[in-house]
Amino acid sequence: MKKSLLALAAIAAVSGSAFAQSSVTIYGQIDQGFGQQSESVKNKEILPGSANRLGFRGVEDLGGGLKAFFEFQHRFSADTGTAASVFWDGKSFVGLQTAFGSVYLGRDDNPAYALSQSAGDPFGTDTVAQNTTILSGRIGTNRYSDSVNYRGTFGGFTFGAQYAEASGTKAQSTGTDKPWSVAAVYTGGPFTIGVGHENPANQDAQWTTVNGAWDFKFVKLIGLYGFGDSGANTANPTGPNTVPGGASAPVIATGYTGRSDERTAFIIGLTAPIGNGELKASYGQLENKSSLNGVKTKLDKQFGLGYHYALSKRTTIYADYVNENGDLVKANPTLEKNGYDIGIKHKF
Repeated sequence: MKKSLLALAAIAAVSGSAFAQSSVTIYGQIDQGFGQQSESVKNKEILPGSANRLGFRGVEDLGGGLKAFFEFQHRFSADTGTAASVFWDGKSFVGLQTAFGSVYLGRDDNPAYALSQSAGDPFGTDTVAQNTTILSGRIGTNRYSDSVNYRGTFGGFTFGAQYAEASGTKAQSTGTDKPWSVAAVYTGGPFTIGVGHENPANQDAQWTTVNGAWDFKFVKLIGLYGFGDSGANTANPTGPNTVPGGASAPVIATGYTGRSDERTAFIIGLTAPIGNGELKASYGQLENKSSLNGVKTKLDKQFGLGYHYALSKRTTIYADYVNENGDLVKANPTLEKNGYDIGIKHKF
């Protein structure tokens, strides 16, 4: 009897240890506000300041410094309850973590966006004042499916690489190339510097960004510079060029395909702690130079200002303003130059 009890106790101890080496976390956020989008028709509406999501992530310690991990994330519209067209649109991957970094497969942000581009936006690519189309050059895509990924952090240095399939059935692969990107970032004390390079599916398209930040405690200064080419076969001779997010870029030349226009961009901004919240401000431009006739066009020119107040560690209220003054707005009087939002975000 005693031997049986001892055996059961040993099994229970081993089982408890095994369960302790594995964990699953449920997380998410609900973000809703009221406002007006800039570079859009007049339409005051309920809108999210950032993407609403429900996610699951887990890790299992396999021993010997090896871990298995996974994550999948659903996106949805909180005001209607409508699911995203791709159910696990945010993330969906599984992989192995070692002392030399992590290798995983599935759908995830590309490292150029995650480590360099988004870091150059004081608004973190959220709210009406975000700078997403500037930091991406209206060339890249922040997230790719069917990808092989590597991420590794060594001291203050982080490196990432991604290589994805090219398939005409997927949004990221309308061109002929297989998307890939690389990025690196170094953080030492208050100083951060990073670089990212992205080669999306469109033939000859490529986009490079360099970002930096210095945290003086009372204010954090942030900057980004980007340059690249839009890629051949991206022009639509019958109408505006479509860009990420469903917006439109001005048609620089019609009746011509196969061109690869040069683009440059910059963003300067800051964040500053004030009371229990944070002030955010930015100014940025994205310029296009036509390879056909050399004409320069400002695809984006905007100023953003916002204040985000933390009611708790999980709940934040925010108010933001943005002024768009690019050539698309100037050429179309039906589009609003000024945008704003007032909202609340809760994370769990």
